[in-house]
Amino acid sequence: MTFEFKLPDIGEGVAEGEIVRWIVNEGDAILEDQPMVEIMTDKATVEIGSPVTGRVAKILAKAGAVVPVHSVIVHLEKAGATATPAAAVVTGATATAPTPTATVAPASTTTNPASTSSNSKTLAAPATRRLARESGIDLGAVAGSGPHGRVTKEDVLAYKPGAAPVAAAPANVARTMQPAPLVAAPTAPATRTAPAPVAPARTFTPGGEERIAYRGIRKATGDQMVRSVSTAPHFTYVDEVDMTSLYALRRDAAKLAEDQGIKVTYLPFIIKALCSALRRFPMVNSTLDDKSAEIIVKHDIHIGIATDTERGLMVPVLRHAHAKTTLELAAELQQITAKARAGQATREELTGSTITITSAGSIGGLFATPIINYPEAAILGVYQIKDKPVIRDGTVVPGKIGYLSITLDHRVVDGSTAAHLMNHIKRLLENPALFVLDA
Repeated sequence: MTFEFKLPDIGEGVAEGEIVRWIVNEGDAILEDQPMVEIMTDKATVEIGSPVTGRVAKILAKAGAVVPVHSVIVHLEKAGATATPAAAVVTGATATAPTPTATVAPASTTTNPASTSSNSKTLAAPATRRLARESGIDLGAVAGSGPHGRVTKEDVLAYKPGAAPVAAAPANVARTMQPAPLVAAPTAPATRTAPAPVAPARTFTPGGEERIAYRGIRKATGDQMVRSVSTAPHFTYVDEVDMTSLYALRRDAAKLAEDQGIKVTYLPFIIKALCSALRRFPMVNSTLDDKSAEIIVKHDIHIGIATDTERGLMVPVLRHAHAKTTLELAAELQQITAKARAGQATREELTGSTITITSAGSIGGLFATPIINYPEAAILGVYQIKDKPVIRDGTVVPGKIGYLSITLDHRVVDGSTAAHLMNHIKRLLENPALFVLDA
């Protein structure tokens, strides 16, 4: 019995996807939920599992092909008389809610042969299987709390070898989801990894050239930048900030947070100052709806963090930043940027920002004029802090000096507002004890 597998809807607004690679080959036996193909969209790479148990009959879309949503990409021969599923299984989704989750190609691991059989019979999404495999956990030994006994990521994370199995919750009983741990692992990358000292020189052939396909995340980012520049009149305001006092506070905070596995950079403090400023100048935290001719001022502050990844620029979102402490911001920054770099951020984690921060501080440079993450009204640029002489009370003393820039949609925000907003941010960063007043 042949099943025509169509590329499913893998995110709002996604009309097509590029076949990155097939994890299976024609003729392979395949289990339901088993990872089958990796698809790259404009935001992330999603791993799609097989909706049926059977055999891969024919692959219709080769690696590198860009195919529209709902196109048939593979024929599967179903084993037995299993019911036709309503939707494909996508990494990180339950059987009934195919929400895409960005993934990377699974690393080569050594599988315990004794556990392979029990693992393959356990009901679980591919992302959960991979988590168990990477954690060295026999999935068959984990009690599933999801519908029909499905093992979830939370079940794997909570599993303790040797502990008595916990009975699975009935399918018709709502489960209370425990929040993910706030603190990232000590080895998780910080907001931006340090650059290599010297990039190795490449070898080039005289008269040669190289052609790189302009598609996927890079094309989506380029299209968005063109739209931003051609739609919103950009205006950039730059100011110098004396970070000397903040430098001492960050150093002390880093020592206190080290035991919790949190790496404290300057960015959480800058975020706190930005949130304080946005409460006083809310027009900066807005979008312009051209169709309705309305400026929509956002009450929540969801900050996008521009992050360099191997796949291109991604902007994971730090939600409700205004409601978080400095250490909570530092920990969450580690988590969301690490997930983006590893290709594990979901589409939901990469959308919904109300303002964006781009930081090149660990790389260098004086300042830049970033492009607004349209349709947002502003983007804050953070740059390197350098040792420079400053004058205090008529005396030249050493200081820690950095630059901040704010690029705005001039249709929405006036230049004077930009100056007032930057003055407020500067006042807090130069006198960090004032953060107490905004706590």
